[in-house]
Amino acid sequence: MTRSRRLVYALVTAVALLAGVELLLRGLSAATGRDFRVDPLPAPEPTAVLCEFGDLLRLCPDQGPSYERVRPLVFARQPDRPRVVAIGESFVYGLGLPTEQAWPARLQAHLHDAGIDAEVLNLGRCGTYASRLIPLVEAAIALQADAVVIAAGNNEHTMTSFYAGPAGRHPLAVYRISRRLGRLQLYGLLATAIGIPPRVEESPSAPPARFGTEIDAQVYAARRRPPDLHVFQRPDLPPGIHLASARVTRILEQEQRLKEEIFADHLATMLDMLREAGIPTVVCTLPHDLTAPPVLSGVHRAPEAAVVAMINRLERPPDGRDPADPADLLRRAVDLDPAVSYFQYKLGQHRLQTGARSAAVDALRAAVEWDLVPDVTPSINRITATTATARGLPVVDLARHADAWLAEPGRYYLDKVHVNARGADEIGEILAPVVADVLPRRSPGGARSAP
Repeated sequence: MTRSRRLVYALVTAVALLAGVELLLRGLSAATGRDFRVDPLPAPEPTAVLCEFGDLLRLCPDQGPSYERVRPLVFARQPDRPRVVAIGESFVYGLGLPTEQAWPARLQAHLHDAGIDAEVLNLGRCGTYASRLIPLVEAAIALQADAVVIAAGNNEHTMTSFYAGPAGRHPLAVYRISRRLGRLQLYGLLATAIGIPPRVEESPSAPPARFGTEIDAQVYAARRRPPDLHVFQRPDLPPGIHLASARVTRILEQEQRLKEEIFADHLATMLDMLREAGIPTVVCTLPHDLTAPPVLSGVHRAPEAAVVAMINRLERPPDGRDPADPADLLRRAVDLDPAVSYFQYKLGQHRLQTGARSAAVDALRAAVEWDLVPDVTPSINRITATTATARGLPVVDLARHADAWLAEPGRYYLDKVHVNARGADEIGEILAPVVADVLPRRSPGGARSAP
């Protein structure tokens, strides 16, 4: 027998043996009810959402991390009028606003103005992320919601979701491979025996025990919240401009794609839960003040020295000695490396100042997309819209609507992702007809009827 044939024979034998063990473990799992499989997707932590309050219910006091908080709402167990539940993070909560000025309350007011006596419960939870929103969906189902509005995704990139150690150098590949292997009973058994962490860790601040290299330290500095930007201060760049090296950029970009995949999975889970419960759902993209500068740019395609030189040239005050036209210089910067967030931001600002509004929006969205320390991104909003549309759900594109606020963001935003009272009222007004369209009617006895 030739060497190649022996190798093929050994390979076929090994595959057959592993397949046999997998079949045996599946049979054992079916017989005993014990499932050895492991899923790397972060699981929702047990969270009590609804608490007793005499004959009524209330949202349970704040739980989990200190930055998470909820509104102190009290409401009836059984709705006597159409009940709408708003689910999301601080954007839904209305951070910086009293309860009555947050957009869920303004949605209720606009529904009332349209002749619909509905109650809108604000289940927004500050500082949380998609996996911890699943208990809120379960609460909405328990509350017999007639409709649910989901506006989530602001915090996916602001939470640390990563693998430590060598796996952290290739987080997206590790996650995708472990998701496939996680379907196998044999892999789960071996992973448990060896001690492989079964899930992606979600934590805003817990550092690894130690950093193996400066690369690891820099990646973690960008991951933690708030980011430790002094790590990215460079003597060859003006103060306030932060740039990550190509190696750090590559890892952080993988982190962002990983977080987006995790968000997509959890959003799909929430929407499917509501569909199975027969509750009409409206899904929103999230607005973002596009005029806010990027936090951390990265080196993607061009040599780092060339990127640094171009940033310094763009930051140089005009003195009449530089013959380059500003628009031409910005185009050359973007051509050098279109994934440098700083370049796209400067181009967007220039276009906005020269009246090219539509082109400015495109560049500013690209700046947000390529920021290595973002809040909500265009990719998150695309995932939101695509996931909802695939299920036939109405999508309210608040991100696109907020383009009208670009010239005067201070009239609508408290910061780059939270709206003020004017912005909240406008959002409530936009949502009201969409929610009214999906809202079943309740008879005086409380029974639902089709919208």
